[in-house]
Amino acid sequence: MSAKTDPDSLDDSDGFEPMGGDAATGSVSSDNASFEGGEIELFLQSVDDNTQIDLAPAVKEEMQQALSDFGKNGNNKSFYGHPLSPEEALARMPEGDDGLKWHALVIPDSFFSEGRLKKGLDLKDFDYGRQEIKPRRPSLPITVDSLFKSLTKIEGSNGPRYIFSGVLNGWPALKYFELTKLEQKRQASNIIPSPREILKGQISWVPFWRSYVDGAKGTTPTISDENIVYRATFRAAPWTSKGWSVSSPGFAFWYEPHRPVSEQRVTYGTNMLTQLADSDSKCTQLHMISHRYAVKRESTVDRITYHSIVLLEWEHGKYSTVVETAYLNGMGGFKGKSNWIDDRDEEPSGLYKAMLPEMIMPWRMTSAEIRCYDVPYKKLEEFKSFVMKYEGSHARFIDPQFSFSHPARLTFRTKTHIAQYLLNYIQRDSSYAELKRNCQTFVADFCAFLAGKRHIAPFHPVSRVEYTNRTYLFLYDSHLYESKDERKKKERESKRESKTSPKRSSIFAW
Repeated sequence: MSAKTDPDSLDDSDGFEPMGGDAATGSVSSDNASFEGGEIELFLQSVDDNTQIDLAPAVKEEMQQALSDFGKNGNNKSFYGHPLSPEEALARMPEGDDGLKWHALVIPDSFFSEGRLKKGLDLKDFDYGRQEIKPRRPSLPITVDSLFKSLTKIEGSNGPRYIFSGVLNGWPALKYFELTKLEQKRQASNIIPSPREILKGQISWVPFWRSYVDGAKGTTPTISDENIVYRATFRAAPWTSKGWSVSSPGFAFWYEPHRPVSEQRVTYGTNMLTQLADSDSKCTQLHMISHRYAVKRESTVDRITYHSIVLLEWEHGKYSTVVETAYLNGMGGFKGKSNWIDDRDEEPSGLYKAMLPEMIMPWRMTSAEIRCYDVPYKKLEEFKSFVMKYEGSHARFIDPQFSFSHPARLTFRTKTHIAQYLLNYIQRDSSYAELKRNCQTFVADFCAFLAGKRHIAPFHPVSRVEYTNRTYLFLYDSHLYESKDERKKKERESKRESKTSPKRSSIFAW
């Protein structure tokens, strides 16, 4: 099941709080300040290496400051007010229905009035002393002025499109979007939604501008009353639904801290197939390990919430690897605070320093990522000592269980093979659901696959209720299959065509 992560349990002093797991290289050194051209070139080339963007020196300097190495200096600044040219905007944001969607709070420019926060805003999103928006908030607050001065209008096949460019709320990965909807927060006077609104999910927010309806008619998005709270829906580029970069798809990463300090890195997506260390070493043993999360006072739900991982041992005998799945962008949004890393509580952790900017964004509770961490324990017994070190309600783990161990019997089981299997699995289905597709169901599938064993089930009975073995997902190239999203897209297009096509008159009509 998912990690217990309470956004409000983190320290606000650095302005960073999580939400609910890239450069074209797909990997980064912790010493990436030496990257030729600096972070600005990483920003400009992260979507399309062939796209060249010429900016004035003053703008480049400002962007360089906004996008400087967050892993070293904690820079988490937002960046607005420099919209791209129409040609540049089209290159960054091609048309399409795919792409991750994000909701951002659009707040009044003067969100503090006479020292008080305006009605409808959450104090957690603001620094009350400085009267500023906190960076890297899950609600993605942005002022009306910052939103509209960062938009570029371009022509699309169904009418005008409005493209945002900048750094949204200080999240390095949130840079380019298409504005698809504006909604107004429901006021107290009309707080009770109609049955139609309930069916449409319009309970707290009421749409008043939609790109595919109002935008298609030529209506420009505007906000008339700047004293109330709105919500903007953004769609990212189509490739963002498949990975952290266009050149290295796949929401799976591998952290290799055993390398020399200057080479410690996170490698993600298909780049794992060519860039992992010890890539030819074979997996020899696997172990299913589960635990509850450490909390001071456990609730009834806490007592049945277990997180499961797989520990892999290798024939080289230098380290082992923890493999788990959880919320997409969970590590990037949670500041790299993995329970399986010894320096989790350092600021920043080694994992966070090694993560690429395009991986740093709020987590998504309905999508998953696969995480692999090389840890300095050669065998299970050594790893047990690490777990016991952090056992207890004041630490990390409660009731750790080592429920299954078995030799890895799969014929092709090198580190590169394992990476390919994990990419196949997550690319076929990257959804996350608390009961039927969670950390425990993934671990059961992975153990059954590597060990060649039948009847491997999730650790806790609750996760077994809707469990169906899906070991076949590890085996096949995902790009040769049609995803659920692609099938739904075709169904929507078919319905639209049926509505717009002229109806044939019956030959039996009188």
